[in-house]
Amino acid sequence: MRLSYASGGALVMPALPRQVALNEALNSVRPRRAQTYSIALSGTLDGTGTRWRASYRWQADDTVTAVNPFARDAAAPFLNLHFRQPIRLTRSGSGGLEALLDINNLLAQGYQPYILSDGSLVVFAQDQRSLRAGLAFTF
Repeated sequence: MRLSYASGGALVMPALPRQVALNEALNSVRPRRAQTYSIALSGTLDGTGTRWRASYRWQADDTVTAVNPFARDAAAPFLNLHFRQPIRLTRSGSGGLEALLDINNLLAQGYQPYILSDGSLVVFAQDQRSLRAGLAFTF
């Protein structure tokens, strides 16, 4: 288990109580330091060899960008799950093939909607919800 606290730069946009023009919404964006708190758990399932990692990073609701997005080894914002499953092609267990599954921002947090004066909707996302899967080959 890994717990961490970080601080870094982010863009912040306050909630605006009325419909606004796009340039007014963009003019309200300000850079500031913001804090994050994260926890990560990882392990390997006995018998199958599946490696997994679950992480959650909280950051303030008024941020419209990820806090410190280029930090090395930092957890991605919000709830994320990652799985790696070895695929055995021979009896010896070797083969160098793994199935991968990454689920990011599972709870769809961090979306900031703004209604513009013309009635259109603009949504800023700190981190988009995504699902990625694939195969990894080791030579």
